[in-house]
Amino acid sequence: METEPLVRIRCKTPEEEARCVAALTRAGYAPRSALTWLVVPDAHPDRVNEALVAGGAHARVAAREQIGRLIGYLLDRQGDLAGRAANVKNLCERVLSEAGLADRYALRPEPELLAGAAALHAELVATAGGFVSWERFLELFCLRR
Repeated sequence: METEPLVRIRCKTPEEEARCVAALTRAGYAPRSALTWLVVPDAHPDRVNEALVAGGAHARVAAREQIGRLIGYLLDRQGDLAGRAANVKNLCERVLSEAGLADRYALRPEPELLAGAAALHAELVATAGGFVSWERFLELFCLRR
């Protein structure tokens, strides 16, 4: 399980930021404010998100929020992705840009993005699950720069 150089969290209020900082600190992380983000350096997005959930925070890791939007899109389309490469690409780009990791990862070519989206949809339906790990997202949709 590889860490990322940073994990971003967008808190809507100062109170929520304080809740996030407390939860993350209790979990052993060292969060810091950076512009409009709360940032956890050298961490794994899913583990940081788990610490937020366990600590009762409402905010979630930016990458997890965007992966959730991708999952919703795929389920809403019921696997019908014909002609939707641009939409899948846009959703995957948002995961990387919101996470602040677009310099670290590139998206796969569009045909591979669609194949990854179809595979992910099939997995979600087969498992009745809604969780896609950070590693699985990277495997299906990204290449390391």
